[in-house]
Amino acid sequence: MPAPVAPLVGFVLGVLFAWAASGGLARGSSRPLVIVAAFGLLVYAPIAAYFIAASPDWAWAYLLDARRLTSALGFAVVLLAAASVPMGLLAGSRPAAARRIHVLVRIAAVPTLLALAFLALAFRRLEVDGSYAQFHGDFGTRPVAGSPLGWALLWMFAVLGIAVAWTLRSLRVLSTGAQRD
Repeated sequence: MPAPVAPLVGFVLGVLFAWAASGGLARGSSRPLVIVAAFGLLVYAPIAAYFIAASPDWAWAYLLDARRLTSALGFAVVLLAAASVPMGLLAGSRPAAARRIHVLVRIAAVPTLLALAFLALAFRRLEVDGSYAQFHGDFGTRPVAGSPLGWALLWMFAVLGIAVAWTLRSLRVLSTGAQRD
């Protein structure tokens, strides 16, 4: 996942999780926050970290030379990505508890549009696997499709999709269980 969009996508996932946990949030349960924080720390942060560590120039869409960046910047992005998921849940908790879906959509709209705009503008850059020097020197690059980076993207997005589905289901079960209590 490109580093600039990781916190934005994490925030939107948190808002989605708030919608799924609306029943538990309405009753003031802290369990949804614990589940979502665990998701952010155990699933989302490692996915963001993998691309920053394994293919840093691609993760920054060849806008920054990763060799010149401090490792603290990548670490900060990973921490922000991990924290963005529970922040999205917290931002959407009141509207979700009140079942005000239109407010949740508005909360998620700006980060969604920013992430989509970045991906649209950087699409041609993200199609290529190589280093910063190769990309800007126009030599030695290869398409992401079929490359180890491409396979890693497929694998990580599959893991992310399964983890999001499982988390949504867990929050729904917790939410309906909270409504019955």
